[in-house]
Amino acid sequence: MKTTHTPSIVILVDCKTRDLPQAALIAHQLEGMGVKAHLEPLEAYRGVLGAYRPDLILFNHLTASHLAEYSRRLAKMGVLTAVLPNEGIMYDPDDLRYSAGKFHTDAHIDLFFCWNETHRQALRETSFGADMRIEVVGVPRFDLYFQPWSHLCKRPQVTPRQRPRLLLCTNFVTAKFAELPRVEGDKFFAAWKDRIQLYHDYWSAIEAHHRGRARIPDFLRALLADGRFDVTLRSHPREDSRFYKDVLAALPTEQRNRVELDSGSNITELILDCDLEISVENCLTALESWIAGKPSLEILLEQHPLWHMAEPAVCGLPCARPENLPAMCAQALEAAPPAELIAKRQAHLRKWCNMPDGRSSERVAQVIANALATKKAADWTQLNVQDHRRAMKLKLFRSLGLAYHYDPFMPLKRILFGDRHAIKDYAYRKSILPADVAKYSARIKNLSVS
Repeated sequence: MKTTHTPSIVILVDCKTRDLPQAALIAHQLEGMGVKAHLEPLEAYRGVLGAYRPDLILFNHLTASHLAEYSRRLAKMGVLTAVLPNEGIMYDPDDLRYSAGKFHTDAHIDLFFCWNETHRQALRETSFGADMRIEVVGVPRFDLYFQPWSHLCKRPQVTPRQRPRLLLCTNFVTAKFAELPRVEGDKFFAAWKDRIQLYHDYWSAIEAHHRGRARIPDFLRALLADGRFDVTLRSHPREDSRFYKDVLAALPTEQRNRVELDSGSNITELILDCDLEISVENCLTALESWIAGKPSLEILLEQHPLWHMAEPAVCGLPCARPENLPAMCAQALEAAPPAELIAKRQAHLRKWCNMPDGRSSERVAQVIANALATKKAADWTQLNVQDHRRAMKLKLFRSLGLAYHYDPFMPLKRILFGDRHAIKDYAYRKSILPADVAKYSARIKNLSVS
């Protein structure tokens, strides 16, 4: 008897802290539309082909040459490719053109999900071709600020708070290059420095980050010395948290007890848990705070053009002096921002985030389900020995609760060779495991039926 084909896709997840909740939510929406969704770490992109024989693979980008080549192979086999970016706001025109594919138009993409209309227009101006379907869906991970999905990220309040909790978010991801051999910074910016005008003088941007990070302890100490606030210090996951650990260790005991360093929690969880958010110059956390209805301030530093953009800056309440920050926080907690500023923020969210409404993941799922409804079967005879070997590896590691790129010798390599394997070690630690997927899937299902 002929069996009915159940369409399936693979969602490749880059970072479990940031990307897993939205991926699990998209998967849940797809399940309700009759599509099976498998979630795997980004590094498993080759293994999923033979393991699941999917109708579509959803990537976070296809800009790297090896991924572009892989996408062309998928097209020949009849497997659809889709892209949902991790970061979808490019204020600088050169940056936008680069992200839209000016320098990597050899990838094959069937579906591209944009955060905003500006990105869609830039994609249309590239030579990807008319066959690529481009959809503006907003930002799926921002769905987590809306009911019922916000319950996934809300921390229970066991006891009433004695003081308001401030969330201080830092974003000095390139500061570390000022303390490393110069070649490390050169390698980091190599892909952009000759293609985006804003990145030409990247060493001045590195130095601005390094000086800016050095000033943050003054703002933190001002808040703690004031005595009215508790603080969660959220360093960017790609920052070196040792800098902040040293700062906290030098604080007086009473102040140290009122600050928590957190670089690992989901940012949505931290924003929903705080009473006021403080970001550094331009940072997506400010926009997320507006969506969550949280008061927010921006620490103003050197206004280097790579880190400070005029368009979002006009929507913020800037603070340039540490001694002014406590009073500004107190005022922001007591009174809503001016109506004019609220209007600017709403206009900004409408332009750059398609006005978040809690239904972005549903829009992504619906477009995918519609595309699969008319899709022809893939040619699985093109699978080769390597595909089958990788599929066996993926299934074996999954049965052991491990990610595809698990390396049992990594702890020994870190002991023997130190930072030579730091990037691979970090890549694994941020990857999803089968247990992570099962946990989020179960929580989402419980919310949907409650």
